[in-house]
Amino acid sequence: MTSFSSGGTSSSSDRVPPALKKVLNLDISLTKKFVSGVERAFPVVASPAGRTYMKALEISCHGLPWFALTLISIYLLRSIDSREVEINLLFGLIYDVMLVGFVKALTRRNRPSSNVNDDMFMTRGVDKFSFPSGHASRAVWVALFFTQWAIPEMSIIFRVLLLGWAGAVTVSRVLLRRHHLLDVAAGVGLGFAEFLLSGILWVGPEACKWLGDWIASSEDEYNG
Repeated sequence: MTSFSSGGTSSSSDRVPPALKKVLNLDISLTKKFVSGVERAFPVVASPAGRTYMKALEISCHGLPWFALTLISIYLLRSIDSREVEINLLFGLIYDVMLVGFVKALTRRNRPSSNVNDDMFMTRGVDKFSFPSGHASRAVWVALFFTQWAIPEMSIIFRVLLLGWAGAVTVSRVLLRRHHLLDVAAGVGLGFAEFLLSGILWVGPEACKWLGDWIASSEDEYNG
């Protein structure tokens, strides 16, 4: 597959098919218009306070905190029901990292030229590329995982808060100039696909019990 780039000076951009280049250029143009329009309508978005808020959203959906909190919960929460959620959450995070990394390695699209790399939280390897947005895919997958699979009886208040967080993370990726609109749209679609995949590959309670014990290296009995 031919890699593509935009918003940068990579030599690979010379090998992009003309039709795809038109799509990418249109995406760049629409992204700039979207960001400019939002910043004109809501000046706080472009302010230091607005950027700080969006960077907090960036960290809240970064893979490292999610992996760390999931592993900590495996050590601390040992009921069978908790184990089932924890292990499937862990596997879903792994699916997400693998799929996003694979697509980014194939496409190798540059991030927007206005992105500030030194301002990004823990970006290494293929994560320096833009397509698709890993934050968007993870936010969508996590929100659907908890509201549909893990805690289907979740109250409407927490459901709205979780879905609102996912939406805010997704939009902030464009407003922070980390991604183009097409990157985020692809991330949302990938997150939904991961949600369907997690339902197909759902690990049952007994297997989760064994895997949780193995990961935590614990012989303690379950509390429930």
